[in-house]
Amino acid sequence: MLRLFIAPSLGWGGFEGDLVEQKQAMHRSITLGFHEVYTPNDVNDPALSGGEWQGGYFINYPPVIVYLRSITGRVYRYFAPEAFELWHSDLNFFAMARTDLWQRFAKSRGFTVAAKLPSILGDCFLIIALFAFVAPRAGSGVGLAVASAFAFNPGVIIDSAHWGQHDSVWVSFLVVSLYWMHKGRIELSWVAYTLAGLTKPQASTFFFLILGLGLMRAPFRRVLLGGTLSLATFALVFLPFLLHGTFVESITAIVMSIFGGEPFVSNSALNFWWLTSLGAGAEVSDQIPLLGPLTARHLGMLMFLASSGLVLWRLRKNAENTATLYLAAGALFMSFYTFTTELHENHSMVLIPLCGLAIAGNPRVWWPFALLSLTLLMNMTLFDKYPLLWLVEAVGPLPIRELSLLTAALNLVALGLLSALFWRATSSATSNAGS
Repeated sequence: MLRLFIAPSLGWGGFEGDLVEQKQAMHRSITLGFHEVYTPNDVNDPALSGGEWQGGYFINYPPVIVYLRSITGRVYRYFAPEAFELWHSDLNFFAMARTDLWQRFAKSRGFTVAAKLPSILGDCFLIIALFAFVAPRAGSGVGLAVASAFAFNPGVIIDSAHWGQHDSVWVSFLVVSLYWMHKGRIELSWVAYTLAGLTKPQASTFFFLILGLGLMRAPFRRVLLGGTLSLATFALVFLPFLLHGTFVESITAIVMSIFGGEPFVSNSALNFWWLTSLGAGAEVSDQIPLLGPLTARHLGMLMFLASSGLVLWRLRKNAENTATLYLAAGALFMSFYTFTTELHENHSMVLIPLCGLAIAGNPRVWWPFALLSLTLLMNMTLFDKYPLLWLVEAVGPLPIRELSLLTAALNLVALGLLSALFWRATSSATSNAGS
C-alpha cells in the first residue's frame, strides 16, 4: 500500500526519466506486437546510430519485463484507452517537452502506476521470501526485522515505487535460482537464472557462479538437461521475435546498448571509479588506456573475473548453507559494482535482499546491510534531488561532490565487510549443509 501510494509520482528527476520509454514500449508491444519493440533502436539508440540521442523512442532492456508490463498495460488500456494512446512510440521526448509533456503526465498517472506495478510486486515477493527464509533459521523476530528493513528501506522504495526500476523482478528470479542451486535442483536453477538474465542485464554478474556451481555439483546428464532447458527458456522468451524475423536485430539492439552503450567509468554509480576520478566518473571514458593497452573497462572486468574465480574456489568443497550462498552472491556483486564500468545509481539495490537473506546464517551481516542501505539511498538521492527538494529548500544547496565521494568510500568499506564475512563463512568445514 505504501508503494502504491508513492507510485503515481513523476519518478526520476520529476519527469519520470526513462520510464517514459518504458510506457512507450508498453504501447508498442500491445499495439504492434512484442517483436516490434526493438526495431526503432537502429535510428534512435546512440549505441547503434552512432550519434547523440535525438529524443526518439528506443529500449535496451531484455524482453521479460516487456511481457510483464504488457499485462498491466493491457488492463490500463481497457479502463483508460484515451490516456493509453498518449504514449505512442512514434512520439519524440524533446518535442513533447517543448509542448504538452506535463499535460500528458497529468492525464495518465494510472499508466505510470501500471508501468511500476511489476516492480512493486517484485518487492512484495522479496519481502515474503525474506521472512519465509530467515524466520525458520534465525527466529521469527529476526525474520520480521529483516523483512521490515527491506519493506521500508527508503532506497528500495525509491527504486521501485518512485523511479519504476524493475531490479526487484530480476532479483526475485536470482533468489529463486540460488535457492534451487543449493537444494540440488540444477535444472530449475538454470531456468530461473535464464529468466533473470532476460529481465535485466545486471544478472549476467552471476553467470560464472551459477554455471560453475552447476558443473561442480551435477552429473553430465543433468548438466545437459539443465542446459537444454535454459536454451528452451531463451527460445520461448524470444519466440515472437523468431517467428516474425526480428530476432537478430533485436538481439543486436539489446547487446549493443548494454555493452558500450554508455562508455564512462561510472554513470553516477558511487564506486571505485567514481572515487578515483574525484567525482567525475560520468565524464571520463572507460576506453582510455590506463595500464599499457588495458582500459578501465578491461581492468574492471579482470577484477570481477578474478572475484568470480575466487568465490567459486572458496565454494568448491565447502558444504555451505543456503545463507552462505546468498552471502557469496552478495560479495560477488559488490565486487562487480565496485570495479566494473558503465554502472548506474540504483544497480547496488540487489545487495539489500542478498544481505537480508544472508543474515539467516550470520547476524554480523546486519552491518553491511545497514551500510549498503545508506549508500544506496545516498547514491540515488544525490543525483535525483526530486525526493529531497524539501531538504534543499530548508538548508540550501547540498555539497553533492563531497557527499558522493564519501559514499563511494563507504561502498569500498562495504566491499571489505562482505568479503571478510564470506571468507570467514567459507573457512569453516562444519557449515550446516542442510539449512
